[in-house]
Amino acid sequence: METDKIPYQKIIIRTFLQVLLMIVIIFTINSWPSIKESFNGNVPPLQYWLDHSFKISNLILIVGFGAYFYYKGVTDAKEVIANEKKVNDKWDNTEV
Repeated sequence: METDKIPYQKIIIRTFLQVLLMIVIIFTINSWPSIKESFNGNVPPLQYWLDHSFKISNLILIVGFGAYFYYKGVTDAKEVIANEKKVNDKWDNTEV
């Protein structure tokens, strides 16, 4: 299998965007009580929000899922290349 056909740059960009979305979701979920409180006019300091949102467990989760997204992107790309090769070999072996 030729690894030079795998679009690593696209996979990295897609993984980065997925991780960014995950960070936003985790930040929102962990900060939801502070967000609800800020709607009433009681805005907690930014440091309080950051302390409650970016914990070690959340960072491990983000890195773990980032690695999974990258691995999944690479394996999907390899599978697509293998299927294309199989189809091309099939067409090359048929007589017209």
